[in-house]
Amino acid sequence: MENEAFLSKLLDSCYRQDTVNIYDVGIEHFRNDETGFSQIRMLAHHLVRAKLATYADEEDTLLKITNYGRYWMTRGGYLVYLKEEHELKEKRNHEKEIHQERLLEARLKLTHYRLLGFWVALVISALGLALSVFNLFLFLNNQKN
Repeated sequence: MENEAFLSKLLDSCYRQDTVNIYDVGIEHFRNDETGFSQIRMLAHHLVRAKLATYADEEDTLLKITNYGRYWMTRGGYLVYLKEEHELKEKRNHEKEIHQERLLEARLKLTHYRLLGFWVALVISALGLALSVFNLFLFLNNQKN
């Protein structure tokens, strides 16, 4: 829970300021905890991977909030993001499954029509061949007479 609290504080600092040095926020949050202070870079990178913030410098120490991060800050912050993002992913996965089922159904229907068209074309071709052979038979039979 300490990491989530730090990420919430870091995102809040990014929201209130233009750019934020991750170590400045880390000093405020992890005063006596050396292990937490060594994880600051990894935790900040977590915000970047979640697309809530981006790095504003080459050394990856200054964070700048993204529009997606602003959206979640207006919705309630990082903790609300953690809670609702899971629900949104489940909803997207469910919609994706429904879409995949519809696509599969459409593919099966189109495959059925292709097979049907193939057999109809084959039958028509066979009838054409039979009529051609019959016409040739009549022509040769007419030549004998």
